Amino acid sequence: MTVLVTGFTGNAGYEVAQSLKSKGIPFKCAVRNVGKATKRSGDAYDYIRLDFADPATFASALQGITQLFLMYPPGGDLQFAKFLEQAKKQGVEHITYLSVKDAQFLPFIHHFKNEKLIKKLGLPFTFVRAGYFMQNLNDFLCEEIKQHQRIYVPAGKGKTSFVDVRDLAEIVALSFQYPQLHQQKAYVITGEEALDFYQVAEKMSEVLGKPIAYANPSAKEFKQYMVGRGKDKGFINVVIGIHFPTKLGLAKGVTTDYQKLTGHKPRNIEAYLHDYRRFWE
Repeated sequence: MTVLVTGFTGNAGYEVAQSLKSKGIPFKCAVRNVGKATKRSGDAYDYIRLDFADPATFASALQGITQLFLMYPPGGDLQFAKFLEQAKKQGVEHITYLSVKDAQFLPFIHHFKNEKLIKKLGLPFTFVRAGYFMQNLNDFLCEEIKQHQRIYVPAGKGKTSFVDVRDLAEIVALSFQYPQLHQQKAYVITGEEALDFYQVAEKMSEVLGKPIAYANPSAKEFKQYMVGRGKDKGFINVVIGIHFPTKLGLAKGVTTDYQKLTGHKPRNIEAYLHDYRRFWE
């Protein structure tokens, strides 16, 4: 049994790799640039080149792979359907797909379409539908927090169900460790509470010992500011889209799936902030 981990250079894929490693599950890391990945993460991992925009990389990346951790990557000209067809052709026995909370009710997003495609192809699956990543705070939100002591996203006053990526990775690893128990299942993984970004800013202030504010810009203000900073317009629109359900009050639901599957409680945001505080200091 060998798992192919996509998205290794991001937060989720990296944590999935760590969880698989801790359980002794063989895996390979799919990356677009092997040299860059090696420089960043060292040679302790088995890398294989995979570019979702280049079907010529599909067959070799899937060689000898029995299970697949699959993320939908950023970028254009993605040949996602062709990749899934190749996975079926080469005998992949199980796909764990990282989706988003409420994907089944959102037909306009990629995750809705990808879940349907996986089912249509008859590939055994586990859908891990995730709440809002806590790690977004040390990822694309980090620069504003560190430089301007503010959380700058157009999320309004709505609450969202935060989840630690490390908890998601634990569920993914379980799905590969015991695939027969988790195939044809969809799990919604969140933390124990929903928070608005004013509350998050308050908690960050307490942990970091300095004031962090939530700016609550409108979508228009956010876009103008980010364009002025030279950010990619496609990325800006993605960020606005991610936070739109929160602004509408649609992202606050929490579940107990994580606790049912693991027998213990998910990490709370205070634990995450303490573990990652080096990013904002």
